[in-house]
Amino acid sequence: MTTTHWLEPIAGLRRLDPQHTYWLNDHLFPVSITGVLQVAKSSYALGRIEASRSVWEPRGNTCHQALELFLTGRMRPDAHPAENHDQGDKTSGAEVEFEAYREWIQPLIEHERWGAVEVIASERPTCCLVRNVAGTYDTAYIDPQLPPAAERPAGVSGPARVLADLKSLTASGSTYCTRAQIGGYLALEWSQGHWFDYGQTIWSRPGRTQFSPPYPRRECLTAWAAVWAQYVATHRPF
Repeated sequence: MTTTHWLEPIAGLRRLDPQHTYWLNDHLFPVSITGVLQVAKSSYALGRIEASRSVWEPRGNTCHQALELFLTGRMRPDAHPAENHDQGDKTSGAEVEFEAYREWIQPLIEHERWGAVEVIASERPTCCLVRNVAGTYDTAYIDPQLPPAAERPAGVSGPARVLADLKSLTASGSTYCTRAQIGGYLALEWSQGHWFDYGQTIWSRPGRTQFSPPYPRRECLTAWAAVWAQYVATHRPF
């Protein structure tokens, strides 16, 4: 499959916020990619994440919204951001103005990489009925400078395609492995007929944004398969 334009939304798929649940028409997905990934975290790690939620959640939500507005405004000026999201009532707290996170947002949207790629998705919900899982990834783009993956199946052509995840950090925050999460989205999108050659993480800090080296598709899918097997062993939703 060759795609050099914005990916069309999956008909009938929507995300309800702030519940963060997914529906495909009248089918409710029992778990999201984020929910699956939690099985690989220790109770200590989950506790630390929850304890700092009031700090990272508004920062992350605001940075993601800013990037979505930037990418859709640049690539699809007539589109409405989050067109597949039903925002519902925002019970997680008042919206934070972009100005509060200018140090994160400005380097993010001004990064030179955006001028070197063709963005084809932003905040895109996706799903797989076989696995009974859904999720939303942050962005995807075509990068003509990267070599296409050698394992591309028949029928897939064109420049290399990258699926990317945005993470916001404090100035001293450490990076971490996101391959399993990205691999989950790669698996869901392939079930929809969309191939990606690489994964990538966008690390947003105050004053600077860094794009990770591209992750080979196989590495991401292998990491996801390990987490998925762990999840199915104890929480299989079928």
